[in-house]
Amino acid sequence: MAIDKIKKVVFIIPSETYEKFLIELKNSACVEIIEQQIQKPLNEFLSVSYEQIKNLSSKIETAIAILQKYYKNETFVSAAEIIFDNISSEIKEIETICEKIEQINKNINDLSSKINIIQSKLQTLSFFYGLDINFSLLTKCNTLSSFFIKAEAHIFEKLKKELKNFSFVYYWIHKKLKNELYVFLLIEKENETKFLNLVKKLEITLINILELLTTDSIETEIEKLSCELKNLYGFKEEETEKLINVAKENFEKIYTMYLKCLELLDFFNAQQNICSTQYTKIIYCWLPQKFYKKILSLLKKFPDVKTLFFEPEPNENTPTVLTNKPLTEPYEFITTLYGLPKQTEVDPTSFLAPFFTIFFALCLSDMFYGVLMLISYLLLRKKIKKTSLYYNLIVLFKYLGITSIIIGIFLGSVLGFSIIENFKILQKIVLLDPLNKPVDMLKFTFLLGLIQITFGLGISVVKNIKNKDILSAIDSLSWAVFIITFSPVVYKLFFPMDVPQNVVNIASKVAFWLFLFIVLFQSRNIKPIFLKPINFFVKAYNTIGYYADILSYSRILALALASTAIAQTINIFVTKLFHAQLLGIKYIEPVLAPIVFVFGHIFNFLISCLGGFVHSARLQYLEFFSKFFVSGGRPIKIFQPVRR
Repeated sequence: MAIDKIKKVVFIIPSETYEKFLIELKNSACVEIIEQQIQKPLNEFLSVSYEQIKNLSSKIETAIAILQKYYKNETFVSAAEIIFDNISSEIKEIETICEKIEQINKNINDLSSKINIIQSKLQTLSFFYGLDINFSLLTKCNTLSSFFIKAEAHIFEKLKKELKNFSFVYYWIHKKLKNELYVFLLIEKENETKFLNLVKKLEITLINILELLTTDSIETEIEKLSCELKNLYGFKEEETEKLINVAKENFEKIYTMYLKCLELLDFFNAQQNICSTQYTKIIYCWLPQKFYKKILSLLKKFPDVKTLFFEPEPNENTPTVLTNKPLTEPYEFITTLYGLPKQTEVDPTSFLAPFFTIFFALCLSDMFYGVLMLISYLLLRKKIKKTSLYYNLIVLFKYLGITSIIIGIFLGSVLGFSIIENFKILQKIVLLDPLNKPVDMLKFTFLLGLIQITFGLGISVVKNIKNKDILSAIDSLSWAVFIITFSPVVYKLFFPMDVPQNVVNIASKVAFWLFLFIVLFQSRNIKPIFLKPINFFVKAYNTIGYYADILSYSRILALALASTAIAQTINIFVTKLFHAQLLGIKYIEPVLAPIVFVFGHIFNFLISCLGGFVHSARLQYLEFFSKFFVSGGRPIKIFQPVRR
């Protein structure tokens, strides 16, 4: 329930152990290297240059992209710790393998290109397969020109009309596919230019069969090309097999080197922020308190490394690290969505946890939907890594699911069915019914709003006292007391019969004097003096703002109503389907009923979860946080292995 303390650490490292220490520091994953204003050039690290590693990582990315087209390694697990021994020899080996992969891939691409060309030729020739013409004699004809065309039927009719003006025309419709005709034509050579202009005008496709032929007939050419195609497929299969074998033998090796390249590039970036002297390297870091023992353990391995610890200066850009107990740690996801607190501020995570959980469960308002939340948690928890940003969200499903089950019982709803109607014994357990008794639940949501807002003001009081700002603490405390005192008066405006008049009278008098105190006390810094009366209207407006915040909690009722109403509507719809009362189709509607029931409730569950999450978070961010929370912190950039 706190923000971890941050210390500034300065490591003074002898040059001969610097690289080894930096690797160990990275593996420990417990500090942020402070950026220096003057960026240094990227030097060598472990006797390899930045450009060399940058080029190698690019080659490996290309190689991996190629291999993944033909080979999938599902069993590969990266090592917990990467070792950089013999890095130079490993680089040479991997460069050779990458070049081999690129060459094989080039061969495959060349073969694929040749295959595509031959397939295109075969497709074109197949349109005129069976045309009994000796093409060698056709080219020797001096008086006639031959053409092969593809045209739509209505376009060819137009062509035929135009061809009537030619002195000699012969055409043969060889094949018709759907609406397209494949035609062989003979015309006199003197009309060739005229015919070509006509073809261009009608947008007819000319097919140059003669260019595709290396033999005297189409049948012979197709046989020859088919034989070539078969051979090319064989060569391609051989090259593909070579590539798969290279992948089987070297994929893990290549991928491990890729991880090493990423780590090395990160080392190069870190080096830009490391100060150097002739014999030493100096690293400035931010160290969270929770990693203090980890650093001490690391320093025992390097007795020649000198370490200095400092408290951060007030104006330094110190990172924020949240430290919460396991029960409330998942709720850090909610806090970080809004923004991290400043280093000197309050961590709201533990404070918002119970409110957010209860609000979400009330919005969901169904016991079985809580069970679905737990099932979602069980299905997703092993698929999301603990280092993932969304791991806390998945763990949150567990707490939200359990609470939704409990609150669902008190609301008496299971998949939209009322447990009161079916189990009279449970009638005493059901405390609220958003659909049948919405006013009772509305009162309850107002009570929750009053509790959370006054609690937020209470946190502000404690925070200001700790900061020795007593006047601000009195400001927050006076507002908290005023809101509680004046609540019966506001409550009577909405529910006149629920509040006795004598309570309203007492509350009005006490609230009036409290309000005067707030106006006078909080006008202490207003100058000139004639502006102080204006503060009366400002504080009156603030009063409206506080109660408007409380009214905002009625959204919980709205979402509970929506969730329950949609669930019951689905049940009514399914019942009518089951009895074939919608369309009157006896055998189809009863079959559809269970499908609609399952998918309808899954849909309602999802939109209720989304609405519950968004609006519960909104109540924290706008109504609760505004009373005490100051954001503006930045997350820590841990110097850690890139693969994590």
